[in-house]
Amino acid sequence: MGGEKQVLFGGVFWWIPSFVFMGTMSSLGAACSGTDEPTGSMEQHGDVKIVHLRGTAYQMGLQHGRLLHDQLVAGAAFIDDSSLWLMMDWAKDNGFVDDAIANSYPDVIDECRGMADGDEGVFTFEECMTLAYGDVIVEFMDHPSLACSQFIVMDGATKDGRLLHGRNLDYDRMPFMEENPVLFVREPKGKIPYVVVGFPGNVAPYTGMNAAGLSVASNEANAVDDIDRTGRSHVQMVREILQDARSLGDAASFIESQDHMTAEIIVVADGNAHKGAVFEMTANHVAVRHVDGHGLVYATNHFVDPQMLDKCEPVGPGDSTWNRFERLGQLLDPDGSDSLYGNLDIAAAISILRDTYDVVTQETLDPNQAIDGATLANNGCIQSVVFDPAAGILYVALGSVPAMRHEYVGYSIGQLLSDPQAMAPEPASYP
Repeated sequence: MGGEKQVLFGGVFWWIPSFVFMGTMSSLGAACSGTDEPTGSMEQHGDVKIVHLRGTAYQMGLQHGRLLHDQLVAGAAFIDDSSLWLMMDWAKDNGFVDDAIANSYPDVIDECRGMADGDEGVFTFEECMTLAYGDVIVEFMDHPSLACSQFIVMDGATKDGRLLHGRNLDYDRMPFMEENPVLFVREPKGKIPYVVVGFPGNVAPYTGMNAAGLSVASNEANAVDDIDRTGRSHVQMVREILQDARSLGDAASFIESQDHMTAEIIVVADGNAHKGAVFEMTANHVAVRHVDGHGLVYATNHFVDPQMLDKCEPVGPGDSTWNRFERLGQLLDPDGSDSLYGNLDIAAAISILRDTYDVVTQETLDPNQAIDGATLANNGCIQSVVFDPAAGILYVALGSVPAMRHEYVGYSIGQLLSDPQAMAPEPASYP
């Protein structure tokens, strides 16, 4: 990995060639700072910033605010000039900012306070909290379902039996996110280090993998009526799982123990235990779909478990989420019409994330023509990722939408955490 690193020591930024840090990143930061307080750092790799955050949630917030100050200034300006301002204004008028502060996990609150202090109030505490509570707010605003897709494949489904986890994240067109992709390498004090695919100001992650071999990502869903205003944000739960869970069992116990508010789908893959599951949730109901006997489980934006069918809006042919779920079946199921079963590897997983076949019209579209999530790859895809969690490897496509048009660049969580024994991704990227 080439380029330069921006390191925060004592509130001052220093640009140092990144080769200096190989294998000594964490210890060098502590030694040069002359203090026991952890330091953050930032590297530029192509169009992606890799931001290292370490310490307590408040300390990581300070580092986040200082290292990404310029980007947060741009983010605040973007909010003022975009539809996000309407969400912020609506949330404030309807009491959701107060709800966010009352219902959020302590680490989220602390990091938002640190970020606001670190960037000197450019990106305010209230704005940070609102975005970190966004999954709750958009559901109460009756936002249409987004076009996210995920799958876990393993055993007989893959060439070598390994477990792979693919995901496309769809979002409203947000040029700020497209222009400022970030990989956050988080080392929370006393917790599990993890990597998040995100953007400046992203405290509650949608997509990530931890050093214990878990990959986790969320998809929105729309409940019929089973939502309320007391409990926890599901996207914030993703953060809690990444920093605390060492197994699928840990993640399941945590999810079952929480007070839920809205409809959501969370997919968890456990590379070490060779397990995976889809969690379908509303305020008062949770169902789990585990990897089946064929080594498969997949999800889009509606519930599939029989217990949950009456908990979300009905879907059928032509609906975005139905189309994408059916296409995953065609590509993944052993008897699917275009089945890749038994031949799946990272390259094949990427081909699924890039698939633009419309199962209703039976046309293969250009990604920019695939509007409203009609296909797996569509014009709203903001990030596309394939995880190999047992190996600690992820391949990430980021940048201007649709993201899956871009190169999938490989990252090793071990290398990002300066483990000298960590294996590099091979190949380094997929074009």
